[in-house]
Formats: sequence, C-alpha cells, structure tokens
Amino acid sequence: MLMLENSLANTPQATDAWINHHDSSSADFSKNKKHDWQGKPYHPISRHYRECFGTKVFKVSVSVAETCPNREGLNGSKICSFCDEWGSAAYHLERDKPLSEQIKINREAIRKRYRAERFLVYFQAYTNTLGKVQKLQDWFDAALMEKDVVGIVLGTRPDCLPSRVLKLFQEYAERTYLSIELGIQTLDDDQLDFLSRGHDSQCSLDAIDKLKEIPGLNVCAHLIFGIPGETDEQLIETARVLSAKKIDGVKLHNLHVLQGTPLEQIFSKGDFAPLSLEEYTRKVALFLEYLDPSVAVHRLAAVASRWNELLAPEWNREKMRPMQFIEDYMRNNQMFQGRLS
Repeated sequence: MLMLENSLANTPQATDAWINHHDSSSADFSKNKKHDWQGKPYHPISRHYRECFGTKVFKVSVSVAETCPNREGLNGSKICSFCDEWGSAAYHLERDKPLSEQIKINREAIRKRYRAERFLVYFQAYTNTLGKVQKLQDWFDAALMEKDVVGIVLGTRPDCLPSRVLKLFQEYAERTYLSIELGIQTLDDDQLDFLSRGHDSQCSLDAIDKLKEIPGLNVCAHLIFGIPGETDEQLIETARVLSAKKIDGVKLHNLHVLQGTPLEQIFSKGDFAPLSLEEYTRKVALFLEYLDPSVAVHRLAAVASRWNELLAPEWNREKMRPMQFIEDYMRNNQMFQGRLS
C-alpha cells in the first residue's frame, strides 16, 4: 500500500487495541458532543449541505457521459471488474433524453417525494471529464440555468484530470458550489489491480492534491470495502491519509456482484465472496473512528440500482436497513467518527 510518510505511520498500539479488544468503556465520548450531526454517530452529508445552503439539498442524477478510458481500451486498460454496462448510472434508461429533460424529470420526482426546494445536478455515470472541455462547460451551464439548481456534483477518475479540466473546475468553483467525486476506490495497488482500475494509488493521491489546490472546490473520495486482501490496518491508514489530505467527503461502497461484470466470472468460480452486512459494518465503523470528524459522509453502503442484475450480497437490495444497522452498531458500541483520529 502506498502511504504518506513520517507523520502518518501506523500506531501499532492503537491498531492492536482495536483489533484484539475494542474497549468502548475507555472512549472519550465528550469529543462527539461538540458536533451537531443530527443525532448520528458520523458527519452526514445532509449536515454539510445545510451549513452551505441553509436548507435541505438533494442530488438530481443525470447521465450524459458515454464511456470511460477503460471501456475505450486506453493504455491497455480492461473494464473495471465491478462496473456494469451502464457505468454506475442510477437512471440508465434516461440517457437518451436531453440533459434539461433528465434534470426536470428527476428534480420533480424528488421534489414530490421529499418536498425538496434546492438541488445539485449530479453528473454520475462513466467518466465525465474524458471528452472535450467545451462539452463539459456546456453541461455545467445548462445545469445551472435550471430552476432551483444551486450547484454541480461531478464524478470522475483520478487519471482523467488534465490541466484544461482543472482550469474549468477553478472557473466554476469561483461562481457556484462544485463538488468532484473521485473514484479512488482503494489506496492499495494490488487491490486496484484486482478491480482492473488502470491507475495506481499514487495517481489517486496526486489527483486529490491537484483538486485541493483549487479554492472553494469540494472533493469527495469514493471508496470500496471488501476487496480481496483488505486488512483493518489498511482501512485505518486510508482514513488517516485522506484526513491528512483534507478531503471534504467520502462515499463508501461494499464490493457487490452484478450480472454481466468481470466480477461475476470471478464470483461464479468461487474466487470472491462479498462481505456479510455484519462484517462490512465492522469495517465501516473502524474506518470512521479514524476519519477526521470534519469529513462529510455521503453514503455508508452501496445500493443496487437494478435489482434484477444483483447477484450478491442480498442485503444490497435494501437502502435503509444497512444504514440503520451501521448506525445502531456504532451507537451500541459507543463509537463515532473521529474518536481515534
């Protein structure tokens, strides 16, 4: 695993204490009382949005990008082992609709369900920074013209951030709320190879540094837990590294198996077993205890957007149960984000 040097070295005593015997009776829970996290044992993204905008804000997912460097075979890359043909799109059936229509359809559905008033347009699927910068600028301008849209969220890869894209980010970060969700997935190079990501951990760290140099830009790291070879020590170090990098947010996913993905073949051969909800919960709680409390948590676990494609684990068919399970586990064990940071 590629780690930051010197000040981020593991503390064996802290790691051993956690792994061998988590003694919650010795915790300093007074540290959590100063945080207004809406009763949660972690810093929810909803709290961050309320601090920024003074009200609830909801993401409106859209799909406009059509591919990624791995699907294009750039640099000899293979398709990511976990990615289906829709490139993680939540609303894949709307990809053929104009951007403005996608925004309106999804915005009004969210408005009706949650009585929402403010929205962020989320460019989610595939790699949104792979094409021409002018196209990206056109997408941004079109999104910001829509009613009640207060900002933009964009997903991309660490290896798709050329200088011209960074310059565009700087321009828009000066005039609106702009958040970049960066798919680093893991900081372990062997695990990145298992996922067939096509980049290494140094690329991810460099990308974070470049993005954090842009004033006002919000940076969120996507992480996947449950990759073969993953250890508790790695999760702890990842939390420490991201905290030291002053990352603004994290979005956590468990590695799950979808039909038609390279991971399906590995799973069918018996060479991969997804985490149980109980083990995943333990890993999330461990990670969060070492994560700086200023980091907003966007998501606690993955949710299968297309149930008919999900092969395993079954608990990925639900959204609220895993989230509640993790929260209850942390409360019952008197754990909270940043306690050991």
